[in-house]
Amino acid sequence: MPHELNPLYNWATCDVLGSPSTLTENYLKSLKESGVICGGGEEEKHYLVELPRRGERICELNLEHPRVPHWLWVNEVMFTEFGVRIPFTHFQQRLLQRCFVAPSQFHPKAWSSIRCFELVTEYLELPQDPEVFLYLFTVFSPNAEGKTKKGYMSVRPEKYRRIFGLYEESFHDFKGRYFKVFPVGDHPPFWLTLERDAGRFPSYWSKDAGLNYVPVSYKRLNDEQRDTADILLWLFSKRFLKPKAVLGNPERAREEILNMTGGKKSLALLRQAMQQNPQGPIVLDPTSGQASSSNPEGGGSSTVGGGATTQLEISSPIQEEGPEHQVEAIASSPAGKTADDEITSARKRPRTSDGV
Repeated sequence: MPHELNPLYNWATCDVLGSPSTLTENYLKSLKESGVICGGGEEEKHYLVELPRRGERICELNLEHPRVPHWLWVNEVMFTEFGVRIPFTHFQQRLLQRCFVAPSQFHPKAWSSIRCFELVTEYLELPQDPEVFLYLFTVFSPNAEGKTKKGYMSVRPEKYRRIFGLYEESFHDFKGRYFKVFPVGDHPPFWLTLERDAGRFPSYWSKDAGLNYVPVSYKRLNDEQRDTADILLWLFSKRFLKPKAVLGNPERAREEILNMTGGKKSLALLRQAMQQNPQGPIVLDPTSGQASSSNPEGGGSSTVGGGATTQLEISSPIQEEGPEHQVEAIASSPAGKTADDEITSARKRPRTSDGV
């Protein structure tokens, strides 16, 4: 039976069914040996990589193990462009489960946002919480073939909650560059529970991808999640981070981001800094060593805790100016919310006794 007519996969979009893997055995071997898949550590000996069989597509499941996946489909770009490694981080696994999306069914642009969020929260020592990510981003299916078809899933920023710019890549060629990951011998694969009777997250594609996704409002967040979301918006909603710059040079990005906060990190310290300086993030003046609060509207900055004004322009290779409509919406927001009465602003909103 021609592959595209297999009734098991008639829910998949044409671009998925029409894209065989173009990788070669030699290239996949070199990719594995380079350490880019498992990070070059102890995990290397626990996993094998393999090309799809002739005619096999990335959306296919293993009919011998349809419910307990024996392999994991992955796209090359996840590892070479975004720094994903096997095994996936706890945050990545929780997010995939929360959204009910297989890792290879997420479009590369979704992975760029996931990894950028992960690195930024790591640098700032903020909790890496899927609910905060899903407060800032919405999961959607961008295919144009109707509701009965499902292809790659992606994410986009919620209105007035953008903190990252565009990745600046089209990713036209990624669809034919995929392969399988297998566990070696009896090693328990990280995508299964310890009992090996269920997956920790979807590893096979599904027509129901995104089924578990429910939009996250500010009211649904707990106190810690609200603090994390508020801090990220406070830091990056006026000047978006450039994902390609962050992912392309993580160490440089770490330095730039910590310079924005005057070296401050952790939820407690950044919450305090935000409350002291609601108009913008603090930066470290290289001449005086003082932490100062940026003021985009005023064109300068003021010293944290009062005192003399320090003229300090924020110019970072990892940031770009946000659109005026977002800046205006956040700046005019009363009590930490924008005009649609749902989005947090850079100002910390006071909580009621029940935490809402």
